[in-house]
Amino acid sequence: MTTVEKFLRNHNQSSSQIDIDEHIKLFTEKMEEGLRGTGCLPMIPTYLTLAEKLSVNKRKLLIDAGGTNFRSAVGYFDGTKVVLEDMEKTRMPASDRVLDKESFYDAIAQNVKRLLKKCGDVGFCFSYQVDMDSDVDGTVKLFAKEVKAPEVIGTRVGRCTLDAIAKYDDTPRKIVILNDTVATLLGGVAINNNARKFQSYIGFIFGTGVNLCYLEDTSRIVKKPGLEEGKMIINIEGGNYDGVKQGDYDKIVADRTENPHLQLFEKMSSGKYLADIMYLCLKGYCEEVGFLQPVNLGTFDLKDVSEFLNGDEKLIFNMFGCTEDRTNAKELLRELVDRSARLAAIINGAVALRVGKPKGDPVAIVAEGTTFFKLTGFRNNFERYLDNILNPRKIQYRILQGEELNMVGTLVATMVKE
Repeated sequence: MTTVEKFLRNHNQSSSQIDIDEHIKLFTEKMEEGLRGTGCLPMIPTYLTLAEKLSVNKRKLLIDAGGTNFRSAVGYFDGTKVVLEDMEKTRMPASDRVLDKESFYDAIAQNVKRLLKKCGDVGFCFSYQVDMDSDVDGTVKLFAKEVKAPEVIGTRVGRCTLDAIAKYDDTPRKIVILNDTVATLLGGVAINNNARKFQSYIGFIFGTGVNLCYLEDTSRIVKKPGLEEGKMIINIEGGNYDGVKQGDYDKIVADRTENPHLQLFEKMSSGKYLADIMYLCLKGYCEEVGFLQPVNLGTFDLKDVSEFLNGDEKLIFNMFGCTEDRTNAKELLRELVDRSARLAAIINGAVALRVGKPKGDPVAIVAEGTTFFKLTGFRNNFERYLDNILNPRKIQYRILQGEELNMVGTLVATMVKE
């Protein structure tokens, strides 16, 4: 065992300490609990399914409120082609300062008022936990990713958004609220509609945060009796999974957040928090084990981590004075990337085992997120672990991706409920 591996194991930060089979079983049990209305996974019914048809030339107002950015555009289908016009990106309201309810929703309306004369109904991709109702509106339950708008919790996000918009344009409008993971799934299906047949779909976000959604039989959504027979997209809110024991440095990072006991899985694996965990682990290794030469350790982000692991002689490279120290630092960072990928593969594997049938068509995992695609080593490790989970069980999968999946899926959602 290397000194790096021993250090990480001493602090419960090693990938090898996470038992894959144990957590697939436990995550599956937590999904079942959530469908009954208990446990750590909200398992939110979205009242959305796959669109039967895509209306053409119907312009919709599209909003994407993400972990970092707020985007808006006019969108429509021209035949099978998606058209997005007048796209604008700004900072997510309340990401840099506290906003009260009125200021939060007014900021949304201010950001989209340039579009109000160009389109009608609204699709709103809201990347935070919302309890959905059958009118495809919902109540805000929790802000993650350190958005600071406590008065917005408990409000009806769709109704409040339309009320704020009406101050600038009184055109009657309908609105559909959906999560970014749900938008990713719907967008991936629309963009890949000529692709090979899939037996089911999973939406997977791994960027600033982490989440999954999938198609569930309505008969299994025990907490919502009387639903129409068929399939419904369930927003798992997988970042809430609490079955993985925190490492020492996971706990330090979580304790610094606004809600230290919530979103624990997200806070030990996703892009918003992973660089901080890596920094603390390097700092702890420096103090407990030591490097051969003095270390000038400073803050960094995941882009810097990728550059360092790729051999670029940039920020992190220059924090260490010799080759052996850089080798140990790389081993530590690679191990933490691997741990994050292992966690992500576990929750995807659990869902794929739920929806997939052995020797059937592949399960499509529609993936989105900068951490998934850009963090060096993450995707390769993720697929390796997922292969190890699914191949012995004869379940195939394919990873789908595409441009502007959130916006496309949000456009599709407005048509599911037309």
